[in-house]
Amino acid sequence: MNKEEIQKKIPYGVSDFEKIRKENYYVDKTRFIKLIEASPDYLLFIRPRRFGKSLWLSLMEHYYDISKKDRFEELFKGTWIYDNPTKERNSYLILKFNFSGVNPDIKKVEDSFEETIKLAGLRFIKRYKDYLQDKEDKMYKTIENLKNGSSILKYIINFVEDKYKIYLLIDEYDNFTNTIISSAGNKQYIAITHGEGFYRHFFNVIKLGTTGGPISKLFITGVSPVTMDDVTSGFNIGYNITNMSKFNEMLGFTETEVIEILNYYRINKESDKLITLMRSWYNNYIFSKDAETRMYNSDMVLYFINQYLELNKLPDAMLDNNIKIDYDKLKYLIIADQGARRRVNGNFEKLKLILEKGEICANIVTSFSVEIIIDIENFISLLYYFGLLTIKGSYHGKPILTIPNEVIRQLYYEYIREGYRDTKIFNIDLFTLGHLFDEMAFNGNWEDLFNYLTEEMNKQTSLRDYIEGERSIQTFLRVYLNVSNYYITKTECELNKGYCDILLIPNIHQYSDIKYSYLIELKYLSKTGYSEVKQEEKIKSAREKLSKYENDEDLKKLVGSTEIIKLILVFAGVELKYKEIKL
Repeated sequence: MNKEEIQKKIPYGVSDFEKIRKENYYVDKTRFIKLIEASPDYLLFIRPRRFGKSLWLSLMEHYYDISKKDRFEELFKGTWIYDNPTKERNSYLILKFNFSGVNPDIKKVEDSFEETIKLAGLRFIKRYKDYLQDKEDKMYKTIENLKNGSSILKYIINFVEDKYKIYLLIDEYDNFTNTIISSAGNKQYIAITHGEGFYRHFFNVIKLGTTGGPISKLFITGVSPVTMDDVTSGFNIGYNITNMSKFNEMLGFTETEVIEILNYYRINKESDKLITLMRSWYNNYIFSKDAETRMYNSDMVLYFINQYLELNKLPDAMLDNNIKIDYDKLKYLIIADQGARRRVNGNFEKLKLILEKGEICANIVTSFSVEIIIDIENFISLLYYFGLLTIKGSYHGKPILTIPNEVIRQLYYEYIREGYRDTKIFNIDLFTLGHLFDEMAFNGNWEDLFNYLTEEMNKQTSLRDYIEGERSIQTFLRVYLNVSNYYITKTECELNKGYCDILLIPNIHQYSDIKYSYLIELKYLSKTGYSEVKQEEKIKSAREKLSKYENDEDLKKLVGSTEIIKLILVFAGVELKYKEIKL
């Protein structure tokens, strides 16, 4: 590796293909161009946020742009497609729209959308002025004076006609519409995507351009199929390739690609430790029930490696805030407003169920409109499209969906906490809780934390309706035991041929001085079914299990040099009736 190569930057946050090829390390995905060309001409491709969609469209733009024909070697030498070019390379006029910058404020959205279309149209004319023989800038001036986005697109289509073929690229087609749904509501959203709505009309013009017009190819990216169903009546001008196994690896990184990045930056001595850590936090996405390779989120990996190279240590936070789907984006799906009173709905219970069981069996719905977005099966499908669930396997032909990794599991805990707080079911001082975690992790003072949690559980009576059974208590504790980064919480973790209730694994990669880890056996009795005899039976069972678990070899590896504190907690309803430290 020469000096120049060593100086290539980590492409964290960079989505410009040309910039990456000049300055940054590039993970070659160009082989998928051939698969795209073998597919139908008008395509929809959905992936979670920050999964590399914009970079992919930038790659396509540079590959197919007729004006970049003389720069093919400069841009692509060293890639798969350079050695295996297709006949269609550099043969299109590229018309590209990026809707991530459209202002979703319902009072400003239409003007912002029209401005986005106008700027893209002007760039198109400027780039292809010589090809279109617009010597007197007639086309440019016309577009400047047009105020309607659909009119601008229609004018471009009519002007180009049969002179050249257009490849239309639309990035983040549903970025502003998803925000409108979650902030302004269905009524405002429907006004722009149905009937005479400006966004619906815009897609009608696209369809016009694909029907005997110059739009020969179309590639659209987004995070869900909802808006496409609404603006095109089921995306009847295109083909959804989202869940096809051959495109599973097109975005994101395989583990081999991650290892190659580590080797490139000469941190291969640490690669085993880093891969183990990243696998737990960033891996496990799969986008087809027929695919085999599980993918890392590329943004998460680049964030991690960038932090590691800059700080010469592991990042303080494993979660990149850019990857987060804010609670407000999901709130409308899980919280029902009833005037001044808010309550959780069945979808909130599904979030809890997913946390409790770790998985859910449900069909992945490929097309649904906003009117039925909160239907449970559609809600679960949205969790999949957002990257909050991934495919684990199948049962009787139906996908089994699971939480992909620790990053996403942390988001689930956050959503449950926010849902409890938002509906006044339960709220707690997280600052105080964080201080108690300090005591627990470094001084072994666990009792104050559990006393504080259970006192608050008993004070806030609304919570009682949502706690029923050992699994509910277990889930509740996990939600609040994950306020701190000190521990990774595992439930039903297999130890010495048994399954412990809660294991708090110390995050020794980030906190090397942490002193204590926790193995918790949790027992539950109903409030009405409680008796001291039954409690003693539960305690005896818990002691036997803890004795069995402590000899597990894997447990010793997980906790490192920390001291294991073994706890027995017995609940009757939400009341902590008994607690014991087992030495």
